[in-house]
Amino acid sequence: MAKTLGIITEYDPYHKGHAYFLDEAKRLSGADRIVAVMSGSFMQRGEPALFDKYLRAEAAVRNGVDLVIELPFAYGATGPENFAHGGIRLLSSIGVVNAIAFGSESARIEPMKELAGALAFENAALSRQIAEGLATGVSYPAARHEAVAAEIGGEAAELLVKPNDILAVEYLKQLYLIEAETGKRGLICFHPGVAAKGEPLLEEIYAVERKGPGPNGSDQELRFAGAGAIRALLREGRLGEAFSYMPAQTAELIQNRIHEYQPDISVWEMRTEHDLRIETGLRWHTSALGMVFPEALFDPFQFALLSIGPRASSAIYTAAEGVENRLFEAAMRAKNYYELVALVKSKRFTESRIRRLVLHTALRLSKADMKRAMSERICGRILAFNDTGAEILRDAREADAPARGAVLYQNLRVQEDELSKSPALIELSVRADKLYHMMVEGNLIGYRYSPEPVRV
Repeated sequence: MAKTLGIITEYDPYHKGHAYFLDEAKRLSGADRIVAVMSGSFMQRGEPALFDKYLRAEAAVRNGVDLVIELPFAYGATGPENFAHGGIRLLSSIGVVNAIAFGSESARIEPMKELAGALAFENAALSRQIAEGLATGVSYPAARHEAVAAEIGGEAAELLVKPNDILAVEYLKQLYLIEAETGKRGLICFHPGVAAKGEPLLEEIYAVERKGPGPNGSDQELRFAGAGAIRALLREGRLGEAFSYMPAQTAELIQNRIHEYQPDISVWEMRTEHDLRIETGLRWHTSALGMVFPEALFDPFQFALLSIGPRASSAIYTAAEGVENRLFEAAMRAKNYYELVALVKSKRFTESRIRRLVLHTALRLSKADMKRAMSERICGRILAFNDTGAEILRDAREADAPARGAVLYQNLRVQEDELSKSPALIELSVRADKLYHMMVEGNLIGYRYSPEPVRV
């Protein structure tokens, strides 16, 4: 069987930094085929994707990925640990992935493995240090960082500072946990045996050192910009500058999407005017450019919160430690999404946590909903693929993937029997897709319950 590399991503949107990562991952691994597990309508940070998942998946396939599988909403938009757990669980369960790769600021695999093992099987001393940190009123990430520094060392703690390093450690942690849960049956990236200390022997894992700026920065010389910086440029109407940081295939797809929603902005102009700027006005709020910005969540959130009420809001999945009370009070004063997040944010409650709570409130995502969804068999919707991706899918079918705990599907109706084993997981993703569609179109007209994947 051909060597197949797995990656976990969001592509919001796909840019030149992603292209660099893909080239390096292929070079390091020698992989013949690439499978990407990608977030759907909402991101790990709790915000809507700038563009819908099918456009983002098509951009990925047109730029070198062979198969894009959707990470269910319950994993994709509920924090880094769930994000890593869902992504690794899908890749390790479909039966064809031989290796994984991820981006990292440090690209230090061995220290990451050691830290991941310590976090996966947390000892009493580390747990106590984290609990003591939380008791001082700091956030969990801050408490964990300080505990790791005290118990393991400052070098290890530095791996919990930068976003890509943090995710890399989470990926490795999940590999340890999956290996332990499955009785060391030799799933992805593991020898079938264990080391003398009882730790799994990891192999075929590649860290690609991140080049250029952070997620929200840009580098004119390298022509790299983080996804956050590109989203900001598009929101400000600085289209020419935003497109300069994207591969031509991505830019073309986005230009066509903008023209579809705003015919007065010509595709020719977007492709030839490198300094093109447009007056966005209220377009960013109404999604009239075919893009969805975080502001669009504010109205659905307010309606949901008022419907739920302050007492019942404690049942929302991310609600804990009284943050739901702060959110309800802020909702009575905030004029917009950003003001709402700023009013609730504190030393204890990070901005990312608040954004996710806003999203989960808008969707009325309860703790009971998540408990059911996370207990079910994981499944992944096929979003886009090419001819090589079709080969991967055929190999996955022959690899007895369902027996390994996952199922891939193209159409909810065609595979209704198989997906009946994951009703809560599917329902949450459908609920999220409906909210996303409403934020783009203003209603549910044209919403497709089960569209077919993009064949490139």
